[in-house]
Amino acid sequence: MINLMPPNAKSAVLYARRNSSLLKWTFGCLIIIVAMGATVVLGGFYIDNAKHSLTTSIAQTKETITVQKLDKVQTQAQDLSDGVKVIVQVLSKEVLFSKLLQQIGSLMPDGATLGDIQLSNTINGGIDLTANAVDYQSATQVQVNLQDPKNNLFDKVDTQSVTCSDSTQQSTTSGLDSRYKCQIIVRALFKDSASVTFLANPPTGSQK
Repeated sequence: MINLMPPNAKSAVLYARRNSSLLKWTFGCLIIIVAMGATVVLGGFYIDNAKHSLTTSIAQTKETITVQKLDKVQTQAQDLSDGVKVIVQVLSKEVLFSKLLQQIGSLMPDGATLGDIQLSNTINGGIDLTANAVDYQSATQVQVNLQDPKNNLFDKVDTQSVTCSDSTQQSTTSGLDSRYKCQIIVRALFKDSASVTFLANPPTGSQK
């Protein structure tokens, strides 16, 4: 095919085609640039949201862990405090009971020895006391000594029973000296001042 167009026209057509191709490439590049920009903006927005959510989650987790640890520590501290209180109460009672044994032991007459002391379940601020004696007279003297007002210890002392036996079998079985053939059981009610001194929980109405 013979092209009869003038050279100038040919050049114009050629440049027109090139310009059209350049415009297409330019438009395509602009679309790519806009898409990349949108991707960067949206990506940054997503990253910021994810970062904020992660930070919030971490803070909540730390707070939860801290509260749990605090509750656990408080529970342990309370358990320790309760344990210490129990120990103190036990030691206090042991000290009070030790003093009571010494006080009552000093009141035992010749020929008698203190056997057992128990807090009475029937009277508040009282004790049940058992003593062993070599004879009936020594046994009854135990009550006399305990209720002596000079001791300022008991307000009332009642004899529950006095038993004597000529046999040494009971003394031998219990590990006592065979001389102690009599046993007296008394119930004694503390004076208010004495109950405060010797009882961990004195009766209501006792004053220091």
